[in-house]
Amino acid sequence: MQVSQALDVMTAILRAAEHPDIVEVTRYGADTQPGGQSPPGIKVRHQSGTAAMLWAGVPPRDATPVPLPTGPLPPKQRAARILVLAQQLLDVARPEVFTSWELCQQPGVEVPVAAAIRITASDRSVIYLRATAASGGAGEPETDPYPDYQIPQGVQSWHLSRNAPPAEPASV
Repeated sequence: MQVSQALDVMTAILRAAEHPDIVEVTRYGADTQPGGQSPPGIKVRHQSGTAAMLWAGVPPRDATPVPLPTGPLPPKQRAARILVLAQQLLDVARPEVFTSWELCQQPGVEVPVAAAIRITASDRSVIYLRATAASGGAGEPETDPYPDYQIPQGVQSWHLSRNAPPAEPASV
């Protein structure tokens, strides 16, 4: 699977999530493969102006799986929050083009939860999406402003609307 295809799937799922804190989901990067000067990725902009990015990195051999955290993460941990949200959305959406996904840590990368999400595609290729964050103009709230957010039904059926054939006009 091409990195751009995996990013297309993740972009569609993030948009289908309709998270009230997410105001924009865009793609960026000029490279088509991980490891270049302009890695391909997804930028998620939040209400506070902060951005969280999922970008294609070279999969390290020594990455180890980590479990989802049991409690909510504070908004100032945007990189960790976007990884956790990505894992949760994949758990619900279950895209057919992916066979598995897991949060991972890697030696030398100090992060509160995980360094990346490792996705295995149905063709056995591995896409390793790292996460980083950039601060915005406003300060981050201390607690989650949307603690009652639930993943909507649309995430389960995101692929149906995305791949649905165009509607045919009804005959009169």
